[in-house]
Amino acid sequence: MKRNAKFVIVNSFKDLLNRHPMDKVTVKEICEKCNVNRQTFYYYFTDIMDILKFIMFEELSTDIAQNRTFETWEGGFLATMNYLKKNSKMILHIYHSSYWNEVNLFFINFSNDLLNNVVEECANKMGVKLLIKDQAFIVNFYRHVFNGLMSDWVSDGMKEEPEVILKKLLIMITGSIPRSVEAFVKDEAK
Repeated sequence: MKRNAKFVIVNSFKDLLNRHPMDKVTVKEICEKCNVNRQTFYYYFTDIMDILKFIMFEELSTDIAQNRTFETWEGGFLATMNYLKKNSKMILHIYHSSYWNEVNLFFINFSNDLLNNVVEECANKMGVKLLIKDQAFIVNFYRHVFNGLMSDWVSDGMKEEPEVILKKLLIMITGSIPRSVEAFVKDEAK
């Protein structure tokens, strides 16, 4: 059991989270559901948020890891939205909990890492070097766009299909990252 205990705990937590708001799920309840003691839970996780971050990181990073480039970011965006939609009960229970701000911070950091890679790669392909503050500005702008769209979509109950949102997003921003990089580099040269 010890070897599989971590995954039994994770699956129990996900099952409970699909049935209850996150604020109602307790470590005690998770342990009772999967028949492990609290010590076993705390061997693997520090608290409820730690198990949630583990799940999000493990499940999202698998799909997104292959879509961390300028050429493939659309796949990462779509994979994230499809994950959220596939797990909509769980996500809505998180969204309507006191944990949402912490989860949102997790997504902010996750998005920053992904977008930094995309902007850096774009600049490299263009053969230019951005100032750190300019790269941070570009990343911050696009992070607000992407995370804002996702947050609004979750808030609205995830009714619209992810592909439709991506299509609209692409209409709005196609070619804008290279234009942004180019404009910042030109501004630096002045």
